[in-house]
Amino acid sequence: MWIKGNSKPKKLDRYQKLKISGEVEDFIKKSEKLSKSVNRIAVRAGRVYLYHLVEQFGWDDPESKFIKPLIDGKYAEFPYARITIYDNECSLDWQRHNDKWATVFTGSLQECLQFMDETGGWFE
Repeated sequence: MWIKGNSKPKKLDRYQKLKISGEVEDFIKKSEKLSKSVNRIAVRAGRVYLYHLVEQFGWDDPESKFIKPLIDGKYAEFPYARITIYDNECSLDWQRHNDKWATVFTGSLQECLQFMDETGGWFE
């Protein structure tokens, strides 16, 4: 018996990317939690990446050096979550400290967004 491994994300055309981007942006605007946390989204390679800004310690010290350039002089942008879009479902992923992604929920795009909005442990 063969067991199918990880399937690849769905290939999206330009129209599908715009549609998904619009759906996600609309949901974020309506969500009190996500509208404060997510500052940017990007749809690439069958995945929706959500980013948030984190204020960096020591941004006001002129001697401090940062690996990444700071946004507005004191914020760094980090991944907040990732939604991978497959043919029949989506998976909501959270990035671990070692830059590997862990799946925390599987469902439709709207269900993944709802889970992210309602769940406090993974997405703060």
